[in-house]
Amino acid sequence: MSQPYLVLGATGRIGSLVVRELSDRGLPVAGLVRDAQRAAPMWPSAVVPVIGEFDAPASIVSAMQGVGVAFISSPVHPEMAAWQCQAVRAAADAGVRRIVKLSGSAWTMVDGRMTTVGAAHAQVEAAMRAVQESGGPECICIRPNAFLQGILGRIGTELSAGDIFSLGIGPARVAFADIRDIAAACAHAMAASSTPSTIEVTGPEAMDGVKIAALLTQMLGKPIHYKPLEIHEAMARAKASGADDFTLRHQTEVLTVLREGVGERVSTDFESVLGRSPRTVQDYLAEVTSKVGGAR
Repeated sequence: MSQPYLVLGATGRIGSLVVRELSDRGLPVAGLVRDAQRAAPMWPSAVVPVIGEFDAPASIVSAMQGVGVAFISSPVHPEMAAWQCQAVRAAADAGVRRIVKLSGSAWTMVDGRMTTVGAAHAQVEAAMRAVQESGGPECICIRPNAFLQGILGRIGTELSAGDIFSLGIGPARVAFADIRDIAAACAHAMAASSTPSTIEVTGPEAMDGVKIAALLTQMLGKPIHYKPLEIHEAMARAKASGADDFTLRHQTEVLTVLREGVGERVSTDFESVLGRSPRTVQDYLAEVTSKVGGAR
């Protein structure tokens, strides 16, 4: 394959969507995977699997050979910064012309309230700037706001069981970003002839739990109620779902900062770059309620 688009984190929530976005554009796509057979059902048949993993540095170096554009994403993990910085260096050494990174929310990288994972993202962004300034690849960072499908992901299950849903954001308003829009921004940044060095992806409107409950009430034709969760309650639920200690720390930090109102800012980057409005919370809720039943 000549000058493929390589996706690291290709089986992740965003990475798998980026793979599909690029393939739908007719571009030659390769995805880094541990198990090609397991990954194959997730992707279009034209996608080429490349065997490798972040904790095997030689495999990253090998995967970068002959690549034109590389996308870097990895799980929330204590070694995330080391893994991604290593990938940035490997891409630069291999002569990759552009690196696109799925970074953290802008508000996680602000001095004075920087989260643990935000600090890791900031470290990788600094490494990217360094290689670009030294004549290496062009570097683009996608900074998504809180994931819509992450924080609101349990609403469908909860509504199937009753008329109450709960969130750990308290009374905060958040301009939730749909993961499909995040992936679209990533793919655009990889494929476009020119693109801004940073693209912040948010939803078009900041909403709190009360507003979401009102929307659901209208959609379902019955009263739906919002129950704010204390952070320790949200973490107990996450732990019961299998979250490890590092992930619990990350989620605690994120919810704590979100409650300060930092997630309510709406960015116009997505519309400016993609030429369309981002998906709304209403769009997502319509999908959820159509599966729950009872929607008007």
